[in-house]
This record gives sequence, structure tokens and C-alpha cells, in this order.
Amino acid sequence: MIVNIVTGYLGSGKTALIQHLVRQLAPGERVAVLVGEFGEVGIDGALLAQDAPDVLELGCECIYCTLSADLARQIPYVAGSLSPDRLIIEYPGVAAVQGLLAAAKVMGLHLMDHRFSIIHVIDACSFDELYARSPLFAESQICRANVLVLNKCDLVPEKKVQSLTKKIKELNPRARFVSTHHGQVSPADLQVASQTGFSSPRERKVCRRPQSAVDIPSYYSFSRKFQGTFSRTQLARLFENLTGSSIGEVVRAKGIFCCEEGWVRLDFLPSGVSLEPVTGRFYESKVLVIGSTLAAGKLTAALLDCLHKDPQGFYEDGGDQRRRVSRPAGLNRRRSPACTAPGNYAGSSLRLGHDKKELSS
Repeated sequence: MIVNIVTGYLGSGKTALIQHLVRQLAPGERVAVLVGEFGEVGIDGALLAQDAPDVLELGCECIYCTLSADLARQIPYVAGSLSPDRLIIEYPGVAAVQGLLAAAKVMGLHLMDHRFSIIHVIDACSFDELYARSPLFAESQICRANVLVLNKCDLVPEKKVQSLTKKIKELNPRARFVSTHHGQVSPADLQVASQTGFSSPRERKVCRRPQSAVDIPSYYSFSRKFQGTFSRTQLARLFENLTGSSIGEVVRAKGIFCCEEGWVRLDFLPSGVSLEPVTGRFYESKVLVIGSTLAAGKLTAALLDCLHKDPQGFYEDGGDQRRRVSRPAGLNRRRSPACTAPGNYAGSSLRLGHDKKELSS
């Protein structure tokens, strides 16, 4: 079994890369996708399920330890029950991949027995900002990778691409380097041998240095599910004006919404917001927001104001209070009534666990 761990900071394009890769591999390989989500409501799993028949999703309160252990625990389960040719693991953007590698080692999982690689996706638009804010975190993820993908190169000048390429290759000269846009990579780009050594003393020091809370960005997540029909115009206005609002400092938001025009996919970064049509099998509108400060009550009220119909037609897992939710012993399929909206329906994801870390208003 081939094991590809896809890492990358929030909004770097991990899901797009996996979607593009699965579409190329699907005719010849059985591909399973394991998604680690920071939050109670999963978005990426629902999107990936449209292309991959076997998608498993994990959500968790503590991305630094519990989620890493849960993901590692699922690797032998997937190998034994699904027998895929390839397992792709989408790792959360605000977690260090060292946690997953350490958990696998403690559990006695020998990833090197598989054709194993770490693919790190870098956002050409926001890398400099991340590097200035959390240099040790950024360096450690780059140095751990076997493949480095500089994404969104179409959105920055060529000189910027050249400058970033030079900096990234200096941090990890042994990794295969790919520059692209929209996550477009080929399976051939990922054909590298598993590597455990380091090519320089600096790389060895960065990768082996214990991770601390200072190194890793600290964020909270807000997640909700809704029933009813949303106004696409009002959603666009809400998220276009989110930066600098009283709702909090939001660094990432994504969601799937049932609107009068059909299903739409939300992608928000501080640099911009998009609401694009999406087809698939979706049962309710849902949103995940990540930020260093979040006013959950204000955000919930703002989203309810965007509902066209049934303004009270929503439900939430866990309420507005910060609390622990016990983890189910087995794997549970979560199903909800479908919102009525145009679209093609095919595929759904299996979600495992549903804990969260959330800051209430």
C-alpha cells in the first residue's frame, strides 16, 4: 500500500491537490482518503467523497495529540478493511506532522514498510506571512517533506515564484520540488523513495527539535450545521466584511451551503472569499471557521440572518458552550435530511468522532 500524507497550512490547497490526484488515479488504483479536520463539522470529506469512493473523516478537539493518535490508529484499519492500493491522509493545516509520525511509532506502525511519502503544499500568496509569524513551524513542516508543492503560482509575479523557490529549496534541498496552480500535480510528481535522513545540520536541528505551543499557531474552531435555504448574496456580503469585524480574527473559513441557485462552496482566506457552485450529495448546509479569536454567538446570528427560509431551521452539535464530547467506541455513519436544491448526488463520507475546541462569545 502506498501512503501519502498531505500537509500544508490553512488554505494552501491540500483538498484541491487530493481531488486532482484522485481523479487521475481512480481508473487504475483503489484510493482511500483519510481526512483529519480541526472542528466538529467536516467540509473536506464531503467534497472529496465526490471523487473517491472510500473517504473517512476524523474531527477532534485536540489536533496536537488526540487527532494524531486517532489518524495513526486508522491506518491499519483502512489497510485491513478496505485494502486500498493507496491511502492519502489529509493532515490539518494547523498541526505539525511530527505528531502523526510520533503516534505511528508509539503504536508500532512501520510506515517505512509502505511506499511512504509526505507531500507539503505551500501557498505562494501567504507563505512569507506565515514564515514571519511562525518560522519554526513552517521550517519543520518543509524539512519533513519528501515532495514540496508550491501552489497558487498563477496568483503571484514570476519574480516572487523564483524567490520562494530558492528559499524553499534551501530549507529542504533533498525533496522533490513542484510549482503549480489549483493543486494540479501528477502521480509521477509523487514517486519518490521514502527518506529518513537529513541533508544538513540545520535541517536535522529543525526537524528533531521538540514542538511547543510557541512554535505552532494556536486557533479555535467554530462549526455549525443548518437546514433551510441561504441567500448567496448575503453570505458573500458577510464573509467579504468578516476581516476586521467584531466576530473575531478569522484566518480560514469553508463551507457548503444550500442556496436558491443550488449548492455553493465557500472558501474564505483573509486575502479573499469565493462562493462557487458545487455538485454532490449533501445533506445539510455546514460551515467551519478557524481563528485565533471567535465570537460564536455573533457568528451564529450573522449566519442565521443569511437564511432565506426557516430562520430557526438549524441545529448545532455541542451548543455555544465549550465542552468535551465523549468519543464513540466504533465508527458511526452520520446522516441528516437533505436540503432541497438542484445538483447531482453521488458519494458521501464516513465521519469518525466529533469533538471540538471552540471559543464561545
